[in-house]
Amino acid sequence: MKFVNHIVNGHVGCRQIPPYKRRSAGRRRVRVNNPIAIGILIAFSFVPDIMAQSSSTQTKSVSIGVAVGLSVYADKGLNFGNAVAGTGIDSVAIADAAAGKVTISGQFNKTVYVTLTPPVSLINGSNSIPYTPGAGYNNTADAPASATIWTTPSGTQAGIRLRANRSGQTAGAFVYIFGAVNVGTVPPGLYTGTYLVSVSY
Repeated sequence: MKFVNHIVNGHVGCRQIPPYKRRSAGRRRVRVNNPIAIGILIAFSFVPDIMAQSSSTQTKSVSIGVAVGLSVYADKGLNFGNAVAGTGIDSVAIADAAAGKVTISGQFNKTVYVTLTPPVSLINGSNSIPYTPGAGYNNTADAPASATIWTTPSGTQAGIRLRANRSGQTAGAFVYIFGAVNVGTVPPGLYTGTYLVSVSY
């Protein structure tokens, strides 16, 4: 009984040849009945050469610049002081001592975006006093008198470069909050609201 190696589905095995299928010693031929197996064998035999010719190694550098972290500090709030009910408009200008101020600190000369969300009115329980917001900024010095006034003091404002009070890689900008209230006939008490100032790079 003779055995020949054969390949089926990519696996090498051993097949026994029955005596009646043996050829004479003078003219021996082996019939192949599995051309798919041969095709797989040829493909497998060339894989090492292809891999050897096409493999390569490359290196790429990766870098990132980390900016100085942002900080936002509410130095003081906007204060309209005391008003008499029914007196109408009471206003605070940007350069008044009663105006609010927010200090922004971060990476020198980097642009920040300020989003302003002012209150619609000042509230005391179920009573309210309408508020007309005002806001501006100065990115070179803490000087409200020379600040740039935002025409629409709500929503996201144009980018501001941090340049004021530079110290090494840190600098800042100042946002000033002002505006007016319309004091109608309302009960006495403290009326308050929140002017949200959000800052991001």
